[in-house]
Amino acid sequence: NHHSLTDANIESVAGKTDGYSGADLANLCKDAALGPIRDMGSAALTVETKDVKPISFKHFTRALRSVSKSVAEADLKAYVEWNDTFGGITKASEGDTDDDDSIDASLGGEPETQAKE
Repeated sequence: NHHSLTDANIESVAGKTDGYSGADLANLCKDAALGPIRDMGSAALTVETKDVKPISFKHFTRALRSVSKSVAEADLKAYVEWNDTFGGITKASEGDTDDDDSIDASLGGEPETQAKE
């Protein structure tokens, strides 16, 4: 599908989806993507793909009415606190882009050995 959203439209949608999970955003996009099909009514059954109108800001606005965030604010706060306490993925040290061995060691596993060419 193609779309007719401007950068301002995209920023507006982004501003209205604060707290949405990745799955929530996927559902929002799928619902908006069906907007042009819904607009066509029964004609959608016979139209060619190339003739379907682009996804517009209107379709996202409609989708926002039916797709809401599924994660409660309290849960989001708990996830942030957990991440602050136990950490997330950290940047590899300068010049070290392969952090797998240290991750394996921290998990109690053995580093993988690979044949060098």
